[in-house]
Amino acid sequence: MLSITKIFTFESAHRITDYDGPCCQVHGHSYVLHVTVSGKELENDMLLDFKLLKSILQEGVISQFDHALILKENEKNRLDFGGFDQKILWMDDEPTAERMLLWIKDRIIPKLPPKVNLESLNLYETATCYATWTP
Repeated sequence: MLSITKIFTFESAHRITDYDGPCCQVHGHSYVLHVTVSGKELENDMLLDFKLLKSILQEGVISQFDHALILKENEKNRLDFGGFDQKILWMDDEPTAERMLLWIKDRIIPKLPPKVNLESLNLYETATCYATWTP
């Protein structure tokens, strides 16, 4: 089994609605996302061209998150930010690192070539705090 990893960065703000702590306030992160794919077969001596992996992530994930306010679509957030004239990404769930990984996974897997698997995702909110997704 072979694997490759590409690292992406993006800037976003979010809040966790009705959370009893400072994360209930709008705040930002310099996110770092590690995307690892794996497989057994090489095509043109590569598991997957890094350019293709970058394109998949840029189109379906990074362009959505980068410089966006990420919010759960609920009544409280709609009241507070419904008229906000800036980039908002509305999610079905609270935009925790864990939920963001599940959202990312759902957008990456369908775009990968058939013989390439999504092996893991690591999303860093800070230099010392991150969440991991594995199948």
